[in-house]
Amino acid sequence: MAMPDALYVPDRDLSRAELIEELAAMPARLRAIVAPADAAALTRRAEGEWSALETLRHFRDIAQVYGVRFKWMSLDDDPFLPNYDEDRWVADSPDGPADAPALLDEIAAWRAETVRLLRALPPEGWARTGRHEVFGRVELEHYVRHEYAHEEQHLAQIGAALAV
Repeated sequence: MAMPDALYVPDRDLSRAELIEELAAMPARLRAIVAPADAAALTRRAEGEWSALETLRHFRDIAQVYGVRFKWMSLDDDPFLPNYDEDRWVADSPDGPADAPALLDEIAAWRAETVRLLRALPPEGWARTGRHEVFGRVELEHYVRHEYAHEEQHLAQIGAALAV
């Protein structure tokens, strides 16, 4: 099942095992970029872009939301996957620069659970579907690949925000 054009597509072809390993490695890659940054660097914004901290908040939110969606898709039959207002969640988050280590820990914890779930999936489990409120019917494997590409984009966004 093809994903709608609005979803992210990885820039390289990965086996399922490679995809899971990339997802498992993402929290450490993120930590290596964010941990050395000071409060000023984390909160600096480029015109029209989220700051590194705002993007980190979003990263935490997507680790949670996608993790839950993947679980629903793995365990329920064609579940409804509600959308959420990512801009509002980022803007209304009370997390400040001092919370960056806790955000990184949350991302790692959510990701560990998601990776454990994906590693346990039988081959036919990757074809399970859900009904996304915006994108319609999505297949788990394509949706997991979308999440990986989504995170790669935000990892680059954080790196760019901190490099300014």
